[in-house]
Amino acid sequence: MKLYILGTSAAFASRDEGCSSYMIESDDNYYLIDVGSGAVNMMSRYIHYTRLSGIFISHLHADHTSDIYPLRYALYTGQKEGKLPRPFPVYMPKKPSKYYRFIKNFIKGECRIHHPSGRKKIKIGNINVNFLRVEHPISTWAMRFEEDGRSLVYTSDTMYFEELVRFSKGANVILAEATLQNIDRELVNLGHMTAEDAGTLASEAGAETLILTHIWPEYDRTISLKEASSTFSGKLFMARGGDIYTI
Repeated sequence: MKLYILGTSAAFASRDEGCSSYMIESDDNYYLIDVGSGAVNMMSRYIHYTRLSGIFISHLHADHTSDIYPLRYALYTGQKEGKLPRPFPVYMPKKPSKYYRFIKNFIKGECRIHHPSGRKKIKIGNINVNFLRVEHPISTWAMRFEEDGRSLVYTSDTMYFEELVRFSKGANVILAEATLQNIDRELVNLGHMTAEDAGTLASEAGAETLILTHIWPEYDRTISLKEASSTFSGKLFMARGGDIYTI
């Protein structure tokens, strides 16, 4: 299983980074995880869109969904040419209902929407996927991808909380949001972690590797790395668009 970093910026794109978007590869199948601005462009550096097998959307904020709109036209084209299945599978929460209806009405001709559930594990190809509802102002789901005894946890946008530690236990890699730095710690009640929180999560979960992502665009990322290293002593990386990790 491989992880491709497509975009890492929180809220809005920076000069060098698009918004939250990632891709996993397993046995020549490719799945997008969130589709923030710039996702389609970055994906095209690695694969043609007709090689996609599915899309996972953690929550319906714009910085995680905005490229679903141009991507829909690519899916339509691929299906018309017989190169993509119809309907195409998309996993995303159904709330907030006004966001959900808007996206659903736009993609329903090409896609079948499935809803994450903390009670049900799904299998896609060779990968097992578990979901956990996390602490963010709208319905948001962390995801755990497991294949051949290796595991990747994507926290999505969330505060630190103990159930997330349990969900992440023993993960080989945690791709953790680290929106904030300690200077803005009082903002964690908006549903985000500091880099230090992300380090605590990885340490308490016993993870091998922590990758920080969803960084506020105007922060000095070296500070985020330093703050995460104060609570986590394992392998630590700052996600950047274009990075590829083998899980």
